[in-house]
Amino acid sequence: MKNTALLLLVLPFSLTAYAQRKPLPITVKAGVTFPKMITNNDAIAYDGGGISENSVNPSFYFGATVDIALGKSVSFQPGFSVVGKGTRALYSSFSPNNNISGKINLLYFEIPANAVTYIPVGKDRLFFGLGPYIGIALSGTAKYTYTNTDVVRPDKQNIKFGADQDFKRFDFGGNALAGYQLNNGLNVHAGISTSLLKISNSKDTYLKAKNLVYSIGLGFSL
Repeated sequence: MKNTALLLLVLPFSLTAYAQRKPLPITVKAGVTFPKMITNNDAIAYDGGGISENSVNPSFYFGATVDIALGKSVSFQPGFSVVGKGTRALYSSFSPNNNISGKINLLYFEIPANAVTYIPVGKDRLFFGLGPYIGIALSGTAKYTYTNTDVVRPDKQNIKFGADQDFKRFDFGGNALAGYQLNNGLNVHAGISTSLLKISNSKDTYLKAKNLVYSIGLGFSL
């Protein structure tokens, strides 16, 4: 894990040095994410209840990649992205007449490193990719709404990251992508990524939580 993380962090600087010798095609991209968290069924809330449902919490992403040709139809495509992740959740509670809903917003700086294959379609082309990523958490907020028969009470907290906090600073996982690129450089693409290791240190509500993100967006090759 540490060796892989170090490799992915050093990679952009190596590519910059390489690009100074030989120009590389750069693609900028942006779009919408549909993230949620996968949590362990044994997760419990502070009052003895648990997470009864996780659902997507729409967010955004933007970034860029470079395309290093390894052959006529295969490329190595590293890059960077700023990615919104998180989840919406409903919590079951053992307290009578007490309902809790929550929304977790997480923002990551990610470095993906994908192998991409291209299939010609006339002057256009289909592409498919697969590879690992490492993410570094930039910020996070948690918004909870407590509702009983008489009172609705919102609560917002900033999420802290680190070994002794609820969430870890780093996220490591895998992603897959597919898209269609026009001859003029414009492309539409979709992807999915998931954590391979848990992102939480929490021993209760977010026990063994992992990120799961679906995305769709547009890109343009410069």
